[in-house]
Amino acid sequence: MKKIYLIIIAMTVCVNCLCASETEKSKVVSSADFESLTLSVPKTEMSAPVSLESKTAVPESEKSRNKIGTIKGGMNHSPVNVMIDKRQWTITGGINLSPINLKIDHETGSITGGANHSPVQLKFVWTPEEILTEGGANLSPVQLKVNWKQGILMGYSNHSPVKIEFDMKEGSADDNIVYLKGYANYSPVELQFDKVSGHLTGGMNYSPVDLYFENCDLYDFLQYFFVFLKKR
Repeated sequence: MKKIYLIIIAMTVCVNCLCASETEKSKVVSSADFESLTLSVPKTEMSAPVSLESKTAVPESEKSRNKIGTIKGGMNHSPVNVMIDKRQWTITGGINLSPINLKIDHETGSITGGANHSPVQLKFVWTPEEILTEGGANLSPVQLKVNWKQGILMGYSNHSPVKIEFDMKEGSADDNIVYLKGYANYSPVELQFDKVSGHLTGGMNYSPVDLYFENCDLYDFLQYFFVFLKKR
């Protein structure tokens, strides 16, 4: 009986040892598998945080505002408040104690409406070098040709000859003053324009000139010169 009892005890011990061994193997395998799985997962770098700030887009209203030029101040012994809208292509406001309401049609090459207490019916031909404007305004025939390269405005308006010479000084970055000299409306024209401040001063129509340009310049002033002549 003793032998049988000892054999049973020995067998029990062996079984326990085998179980313990299998358990340890299982633990080792599980740990290895876990490590293998961990290593098999691709490492990903943390991307930089996305900025909530985006580039500020220019509002459409701001873009449109840059296409609306104004000329304000005084000339011809009267206040000036003229708006040149290059979206709708209109010229509105007041000058020479008169309302102004003009429509510019580039398809037909025409300027129509009223200014200086007079109907306006003009045709124009535009090229990069010069602009020719012909028709009627200020109760008189009009023919004005401005040539940018030659720096001259010539023709007639208000029943009088027009000749004004100028130099836009486009190639000179340091010289910001443009001088205009000549005659119109049977009176001398002597003006100077500050390209930085947009300030036009001097005299014409036997009257002092003191105007400020915003979002427009001398090109507009000379192209629509008939507007700034006082009706005689």
